Amino acid sequence: MKNAIKFNALGLAIVLSSVFPITGQAHDSPNEGHIPKDANYGFNVIGRDTLAGVVDGNYTDIWSHNGYAYIGTFQDPCSSAGVFIVDMAAAVAQYPDTEGATVASIRSAPNTRINDVKVHRVGDKDVLITTQEACGKDIPGAAMSGGNAPFQVGQGGISLYDVTDPTKPKALKKNFLEFGGVHNTFAWTWEGKSYLIGTADTFDFFDTFFVDITKPQSPKLLGITGALDWIPQGANLDQLETGSSAGIFNHDVWVEIIDGTPTAVVSYWDLGFVTLDVTDPVNPLFLGDSTYPDPEPIVGEPYEGNAHAAVFGGNGDYIFAGDEDFSPSSFGVNYDGVDYAAGIALFGPDPNTLSGNLSWTDGEGCAVGDIPPATGVDPVALIQRGTCDFSLKGYNAEQQGYVGFVVANDAARGDALINMSLGALPEPQIPGVFVGYSAGEAMKAASGLAVATSSIFDGWGYLHIINNTGGDITVPSMGMANPATMTVPQLGELGYYAPAQTVAEFDENGDPYGTAFGDLTMHNIEADPLTQGLTPSFNEGPRMFVSWYSLGMRALEYRPGHFHANLNDEGSYSQNVHEVGRWIEPDGGSNFWGVHVDQMEVDDEPAQVILASDRNNGLYIFTFSCLTRVDVGEDPADILYCDPTTTTP
Repeated sequence: MKNAIKFNALGLAIVLSSVFPITGQAHDSPNEGHIPKDANYGFNVIGRDTLAGVVDGNYTDIWSHNGYAYIGTFQDPCSSAGVFIVDMAAAVAQYPDTEGATVASIRSAPNTRINDVKVHRVGDKDVLITTQEACGKDIPGAAMSGGNAPFQVGQGGISLYDVTDPTKPKALKKNFLEFGGVHNTFAWTWEGKSYLIGTADTFDFFDTFFVDITKPQSPKLLGITGALDWIPQGANLDQLETGSSAGIFNHDVWVEIIDGTPTAVVSYWDLGFVTLDVTDPVNPLFLGDSTYPDPEPIVGEPYEGNAHAAVFGGNGDYIFAGDEDFSPSSFGVNYDGVDYAAGIALFGPDPNTLSGNLSWTDGEGCAVGDIPPATGVDPVALIQRGTCDFSLKGYNAEQQGYVGFVVANDAARGDALINMSLGALPEPQIPGVFVGYSAGEAMKAASGLAVATSSIFDGWGYLHIINNTGGDITVPSMGMANPATMTVPQLGELGYYAPAQTVAEFDENGDPYGTAFGDLTMHNIEADPLTQGLTPSFNEGPRMFVSWYSLGMRALEYRPGHFHANLNDEGSYSQNVHEVGRWIEPDGGSNFWGVHVDQMEVDDEPAQVILASDRNNGLYIFTFSCLTRVDVGEDPADILYCDPTTTTP
């Protein structure tokens, strides 16, 4: 299968189709069950509503405001379900019944899905902001009207509704902007004006837009920015388009006022997590972007990227960030019995067809004469990365009789992987792949053996804690039992967390994880506002709640000194992060997409609640409480999972 590619002025490639999903496709993944062996603790279900009218797997993001929850629908295959509005108090009062708390719904346009929902107070109105993306297959107008009408497609952009009375939502502005679709937004108010930042499905490196919504009935587009503006300002070029879902694009956005400055974090897929000063949304200022550790620290393979969602934690000192990865395997090549991770050529035939006997060409292959004529059966050329276009190297190898080519990274750029973009024409008609420097050196040392494409297990998406203090932080690198420390710079990684199943290639029955259990990647994340003022220590720290698809809801805390390698079957791998709660639906499994933290009355007392949207089952409302090890059948009892005093509003 050949990739459909779009190129920008810098020659960076955007993968638009084939095996690499774009934003709108990133969630098209089935769910078939759950992980039954995990014990639930910390979370307590107090309310439910299954909503209505949507097939399993299609509930999306969740938000709440003034006692009402708002849940979007993914709508694929398309329906017109739109947004459900639920009275949270009614959902709690009816529990364990799970129907009857929905008070209103907003139908979406034909062939249009609602991915993201947010509610923001603007002046005297509560304003619901919904994002719109086309979904389903194009419907011929002829089938609906009996004539030759054009194909009918879905709508992009955003729509704004007055939900001051949530039972009677009123449209303020529908289908504003287009962008081929809008995936996510976030709104804030600053100096008397209200704004939103959004994620445009343009895939042209200008996909981060700003809108003035001070007058929500007449929103005003302020400007558009993105990677091409940030690269000259210092965005890291060493981590572009890696892994099995390669690309650089804005996936998600969040804004908080940090030390008096409105600051955005933009989850920019393989580019990492980008921070912006949005004091003036007309002229947002690039602050920096995170860099993925290479290799990634748990499985030890090249980093996947896939920066999906992030929020600020610790009153802005940290970024709690997560990757989304629906493929636990990445592309690779096998040489001399060893699998090496690899990138691909975004041109020419399907790279999966590369197979033959590899010969080192002893150079960069920038001229036909630099590559010796091919000999033997199914010759594949090994070429050094260097000063000329990748496509020129492949073309020259083709002219010399090779049936494929492998480009090895140079020493200066090491083992970082890229997907090779098309340069000057003509385009070669032989498959090509790209390997790191170490792999290339191993191949040179044993030139002449068989090479073929392969698959490498590299785990599912997981969580990162990122330094946003503006300076270096020194933290333990291997836990309190080991005196080693590491100094982490601004926007460097302070720690990580992954459930054990996400980094295990096979389950206890010898079957690949995910084949029977569904999606094991994380999805959305929110900080617990009750704990963000805590000074991180071994015993407590800022907490976050994470929706983890089939692995349920997770409660985690940033606690320097914790290091878990599942040696005691604790169920996780983590560095400077400690799990303090989890919940998986015991009846049929979980498929959690959205998470949002709010306050409401529970038993006539104020309480913090965690709202979650399950793709299959609709709305869940949880409370969270802390447990000791003895509460979940472990000793010693004096080791707390978390501090109970931090759970009271």
